[in-house]
Amino acid sequence: MDSGSLWQSIGGGAAVAAALTLARLWVEYRVRGSDRRAEHEERGRRHQADAEARLERLLQDRLSDADRRLERFALDLHAERARCGTLEQDHALLQQAHALLKEQHAGLQVDHAREQAARSVAGT
Repeated sequence: MDSGSLWQSIGGGAAVAAALTLARLWVEYRVRGSDRRAEHEERGRRHQADAEARLERLLQDRLSDADRRLERFALDLHAERARCGTLEQDHALLQQAHALLKEQHAGLQVDHAREQAARSVAGT
């Protein structure tokens, strides 16, 4: 074997090895790119799921607060209605007492007028 063909076969083998290495690097680059895209998409999905879970918890908290306020307002309404009923009863009793006092006052005025008339007749 002469030295030219030796160098030529070594160079040819090196060129084939370099081409295979470049092909392997290109395939690895494409696979890693696909993996990175898949990881990026997965992170996006996890981020979206986390955001949805946080939103759901927030909405559940707000709904629970609204339910508690509604219960409190219902209790307040019930208490106010009971208070209103008591006030209406008190008002009716006061009206009756007022009517009785008016009758007593009218009777006292009649009695007082009679006494005044009897005094004026006795004094004359």
